Amino acid sequence: MKIGDVMVKDVVSVDHKTPVIEACKIMGEKKIGCVLVTKDGKPYGIFTERDLLSKVLLEGNLNEEIGKYCSAPLIVVTPDYDIVESARIMADMKIKRLVILNEETEEVEGIFTAADLARVIAEYGVKELESE
Repeated sequence: MKIGDVMVKDVVSVDHKTPVIEACKIMGEKKIGCVLVTKDGKPYGIFTERDLLSKVLLEGNLNEEIGKYCSAPLIVVTPDYDIVESARIMADMKIKRLVILNEETEEVEGIFTAADLARVIAEYGVKELESE
């Protein structure tokens, strides 16, 4: 099974100059754990709940630009990546989210999270994922 078949396509993004507090409000309103951070209209980084806890609240300021605290560079895969291989990348890199990027257009097509992986395993089973 390919990651493009199960990724979340509705990715919320903010500009790197957006104040952290505004991004946090967006995350809260939309009930999401991250936002994609763009710079000059291109994918730049990702800001997650972990970044909020380990960077902003630990040493920062909610009014500063999100680009200062986002995780960059992005760890990306293409939609044709195998889910099992994608899960290995996430485990090896100790990350909970992969950004799905179209190689030709270099545009973000979606995001795949640890929660999405759990959903896919629950729906299809581990054996089904390994056999494809």
